[in-house]
Amino acid sequence: MENPTTEWQEYTITSKILQKISEKENCDELDLPPLYYSVDPYALDALSAASRIQFKYIGYNIIIENGEVTIEN
Repeated sequence: MENPTTEWQEYTITSKILQKISEKENCDELDLPPLYYSVDPYALDALSAASRIQFKYIGYNIIIENGEVTIEN
């Protein structure tokens, strides 16, 4: 049986962002600074499907449009 927490994390915008950044930084997601230092993660998850959102996080430009995440250096 799948872990419900893991399943939930795979589908949130904030988890997608952290997964992509950790891959770029070659580290575990837990080693990254908290995302809430840059943006409210709950608001981000709530607004991401219907909005275009752009913000900076640890030197990366994060763009969310129509639920898709783009990360630029």
